Amino acid sequence: MEFTLLDNGIDSLKKTQDSLNRFKELHRPNSYHLLKDAIIYLNHGIEILLKYILSSRNESLIFKDIKVYMKAKEQLKHMPPKEKGFGTYLEKNMPTVFDVPKDKLQNKILETITLREAVDRIELLCDIEITKEFGDSIYLINKYRNDITHHSIKLTAKEEQELIKELKILYVNILGFFEEQIPGIYEKIDLERFEVTQAEMKQWQQDMEDFYHERAMSDISLDEDQY
Repeated sequence: MEFTLLDNGIDSLKKTQDSLNRFKELHRPNSYHLLKDAIIYLNHGIEILLKYILSSRNESLIFKDIKVYMKAKEQLKHMPPKEKGFGTYLEKNMPTVFDVPKDKLQNKILETITLREAVDRIELLCDIEITKEFGDSIYLINKYRNDITHHSIKLTAKEEQELIKELKILYVNILGFFEEQIPGIYEKIDLERFEVTQAEMKQWQQDMEDFYHERAMSDISLDEDQY
């Protein structure tokens, strides 16, 4: 079995669409977990595929501290094959940078970058344009993911339908970006794409503008309260 970054990201996008499609088919009280799954899978797929693009340019781009990464690569030269363990990178039982002990890294942790750091590096280090629409889509999905993971949510029936429509639009926007950067990803996902009307897209864009305007005003208020 081989499961690459690309496979991992595509699998999450497939599960996003599958979760949204299944949600329509099941009795509501028994299907709310599918909305949660769709949000979490979509957020995960975005992060993994952005890291795949970075890693395709240079693996070091997905790590927070390149000095720690370089130290780990240096230590790898002196490490024997693993006697046991899960998975391989290049060939069976060969260690990866994540197998290097902390004491060989001056007790530092080899960490990969966050979603926001991935977006910044894609744009600034790879010279790939991140449009406002795509960036807004990423950060909104990440906000939903954080709300579900760290808090609780309660939606009316109308809000629930709006969320479903919004998730489909976000999915279409995000998939379009990755098709440009990773040609053939539509074919790899091999699922029916969501249809989004011009009216729905226009309304979503207006909602996004309102959302970010309200957040900006809220930030201003918080700053004023600090003085």
